[in-house]
Amino acid sequence: MEVLKITPRGYCHGVVDAFRIAKRVREETQGPVHMLGMLVHNTHATDDLQQQGIALVDQPDRLRGLEQVKEGTVIFTAHGVSPQVKQRAIELGLKPVDATCSDVVRTHELVADLARQGYEVVYIGRKGHPEPEGVVGEAPGKVFLVQDPADIDALELKGDRVAVTCQTTLSVWDTEDLIGRVQSRYPNAEVHNEICRATQERQEAAVEAAKLVDLVIVVGSPR
Repeated sequence: MEVLKITPRGYCHGVVDAFRIAKRVREETQGPVHMLGMLVHNTHATDDLQQQGIALVDQPDRLRGLEQVKEGTVIFTAHGVSPQVKQRAIELGLKPVDATCSDVVRTHELVADLARQGYEVVYIGRKGHPEPEGVVGEAPGKVFLVQDPADIDALELKGDRVAVTCQTTLSVWDTEDLIGRVQSRYPNAEVHNEICRATQERQEAAVEAAKLVDLVIVVGSPR
């Protein structure tokens, strides 16, 4: 049996940076250190961080999760958080450390800027995922989270100034289809595809490898 290793593979730069930040904070900080949700969506990596003394606040709603942290340092995960979460952490007297992926930060800045310019922003993402929760929080009431064609069909936008963007870690092909559906409803929609390069390269590599083998095995965490 021949085994081929797909390249590229493994952690992206955002994940690696988040690990480095978390481990450095734990080494340099006296007192409790918490991560507000899984630092990255990998149970094995999360278990390792917990063994190093970083407590997990396992609460899907980031604001509610903050209320469970009584003192010390709180690390915002690679997925990012809303401005409301950042403000609340300060109000609670916690020391926030931001491990948000730089690609996600760029999306936050993009959405906030579009909202300031008067755009209604259609944001394609997974409901219940922390990345969309954080991005939508940049401009509540001006950013509309959609996950599937039915969500897009249900939109009732003014249509004067519409922009469409997306979560950084989605399927390249599914996202292209959904962007096309938004454009069919709002032909003048301004498109900003924010799927990160690491996600795109890994998906394309897996698809190409699948043409050459009988079976593709993905090693990782279901989350």
